[in-house]
Amino acid sequence: MLTVIEAKKKGIRACIDAIGYDFCKKHADNGTSAYGEHDGIVYCFVGVNDEPAPECDISKVDSLILTSGEDWPYSASCNVDLQDGRIEFLEIRRPS
Repeated sequence: MLTVIEAKKKGIRACIDAIGYDFCKKHADNGTSAYGEHDGIVYCFVGVNDEPAPECDISKVDSLILTSGEDWPYSASCNVDLQDGRIEFLEIRRPS
């Protein structure tokens, strides 16, 4: 039996390895990770973009704009079972 934190660490690392550890490390300044728990399963996600983030002058922004999120060109997601630690990958998009 894993704790949520143990499952998160295992799942995030599995996603990083699925994309490519060295690639993720190289572009760590333009990447993200997330996790959530529901019904004994921990969902994990890692997204990486190898293009520089667009510049944004916050002093010129007069309203908050929310989007559906970034379409990460490289990403991996998985579920980690809290009972047995089994990882099930849902999607993997990696550099060619």
